[in-house]
Amino acid sequence: MEVHHHAHTARKKWTHYFWEFLMLFLAVFCGFLAEYKLEQTIERHREKEFIISMFEDAATDTSNINTVIKDNLKRAVYLDSLASFCYQYQNKPGESTRMYHLVKNTLYRPDLLYPTDRTLYQLKNAAGMRLIRKKSSTNSIIEYDNSGKQVLNQQVYYENYLNDLSDAALELIDFPELWSGTYSPTGSYVNAKLISNDPHSLLKMGNLAKIFQGVIRQYVNRLNEMKAQAIQLSTVLKTDYHID
Repeated sequence: MEVHHHAHTARKKWTHYFWEFLMLFLAVFCGFLAEYKLEQTIERHREKEFIISMFEDAATDTSNINTVIKDNLKRAVYLDSLASFCYQYQNKPGESTRMYHLVKNTLYRPDLLYPTDRTLYQLKNAAGMRLIRKKSSTNSIIEYDNSGKQVLNQQVYYENYLNDLSDAALELIDFPELWSGTYSPTGSYVNAKLISNDPHSLLKMGNLAKIFQGVIRQYVNRLNEMKAQAIQLSTVLKTDYHID
């Protein structure tokens, strides 16, 4: 009866397993480092895109703010004249024409600012703020956002008093005549007449014009504050991220 002897293979030393484990660990670790580096590169690229976009938005807002301030300062002058005119109205020849001219220049479309929020929206709703590494830039963006909210808040009062003044004018002004094309290009309204010269209605419109003027003055203050924040933000972003 034959007896078969099993061949014995030499057992691997513990050092062999150690090196296998080490090589596997290094392969996994290097893969992790490569993925982490790629993710960091992508985030730095997104960060720079956000910063440049924010810088452009601030520049756009600054330009728009200048226009809105100019238009509202002009409206405030007309409101002051309208208030004084209502208080002193005596139904003399030519006064109705003057009244229509003043009302026309105070009740036309509101001159409001609509902040460019494309970048802020992404930063706040896509967890983009975490990408901004520079604390000074983060703080400036937050302060700029807050100044924009204050402007929008003041606009609520602006629109409310504009509507109130329009309602008061309904008691005195013939609106079809006001918006018709029968007046001269300069808005002289030679043949325009008031539908009423009731002193109470005149006093009401004068008071609303005066209040609305104050609201606009405060609105201009908010716009100037936002403009200062926009300039500050642009300066900080240029310094932190070396924007040309």
